[in-house]
Amino acid sequence: MARQALHLLDGFQHTILGCLNSNTSSLSQARQAHAHILKTGLSNEVHFTTKLLSLYANHQCFADADLVLNSIPEPNVFSFSTLIHAYSKFNHFNHALRLFSRMLSRGLLPDSYVFPSAIKACAGPSALKVGRQVHGIASVSGVASDSFVQSSLVHMYIKSNQLTDAHKLLDTMPEPGVVPWSALVAGYARQGYVSKAKDAFYKMGNFGIVPNSVSWNGIIAGFNQSGCYSEAIMMFQEMHLLGFRPDGTSISSVLPAVGDLENFELGIQIHGYVIKLGIGLDKCVVSALIDMYGKCACTSELSRVFDEMDHLDLGACNALVAGLSRNGLADEALMVFRQFKGQGMDLNVVSWTSMIACCSQNGKDMEALDLFREMQLAGVKPNSVTIPCLLPACGNIAALMHGKAAHGFSLRRGMSIDVYVGSALIDMYSKCGK
Repeated sequence: MARQALHLLDGFQHTILGCLNSNTSSLSQARQAHAHILKTGLSNEVHFTTKLLSLYANHQCFADADLVLNSIPEPNVFSFSTLIHAYSKFNHFNHALRLFSRMLSRGLLPDSYVFPSAIKACAGPSALKVGRQVHGIASVSGVASDSFVQSSLVHMYIKSNQLTDAHKLLDTMPEPGVVPWSALVAGYARQGYVSKAKDAFYKMGNFGIVPNSVSWNGIIAGFNQSGCYSEAIMMFQEMHLLGFRPDGTSISSVLPAVGDLENFELGIQIHGYVIKLGIGLDKCVVSALIDMYGKCACTSELSRVFDEMDHLDLGACNALVAGLSRNGLADEALMVFRQFKGQGMDLNVVSWTSMIACCSQNGKDMEALDLFREMQLAGVKPNSVTIPCLLPACGNIAALMHGKAAHGFSLRRGMSIDVYVGSALIDMYSKCGK
């Protein structure tokens, strides 16, 4: 009888492992395995429960994963690490940190596997205090010198805009590698620290690190984002002179800077280079070209680039509408917008907001109000940019009722505290005589 029971138990375990060991196990197989574990009282078997945790986490069934973790009498570091890693991977940062705290409260010492996931969950200015605490725990635990932990800390400080801390940490790393250095350079560039960005970029060579395409693209995009347009163009030109082949990301990062400086001749040259590289169908490049020509007031080239597309792309459509609007061609912009809508294109909040702004800025106030209504009927939710674009139209025609409706909408959505929304509301009410 005992042998039969053992044989039956072995059969159950074999079934469970069959469900859990496959990399392609489905959610139904995971739940089948979970049922077997509960039925056979194998919750104490850590190798089963940990595999089950991993499987639920990969399917993002975190409620089920939490139940499994709570059912383990003595969960170990790996049990917690599996779920913390999954929470962080799928950007559920608060859950990851809560679980990390719970792990510490049980007296379990985190290892170098779990720290990068916990550190990733601290990325961003709002979690900086927690991030510093996790850094301290890593130091006490003796894993702060681990290369993966150090790299994670560098990225955390960069995303929290603590570039000095990131730089100091990077200087202590024996072999920092190209990825964290490139991230630091891009961080300086995004903040507009031109000298520091360039110094860090060229300092990479002191460590025997050769900048790669990610390094170049990061500094070009960063300078463009911070409004250092001339610097972005200079780095792009230097990249080309040193023999690095720009890719679609490089091109789409530098073209906005070219447009903002209205450097039409350089834009034409880069367009020719795009054709030579054979990346003229890259949707990001196409959108950037359309945007650049719009900023350079060259609507004929703008339209030609769009017409040469082999299929419609939402980003390019938005760029076309914005380009026509920027050059005062509101009727043409409205016409192509209607065409896109009629063709069943899934227009997003950027599409609608751009068109509302176009009408509002070009004296088509009633059209702007109509578009706002259509937008909501289409199930697209206005955002804090949409409202300031709409309100001037309400003020222009003294449409107080519509303005009040927009005000109410902004209050319900918690947008009224936005400085641009508040300013637009004041302007609208003053135009309406209120």
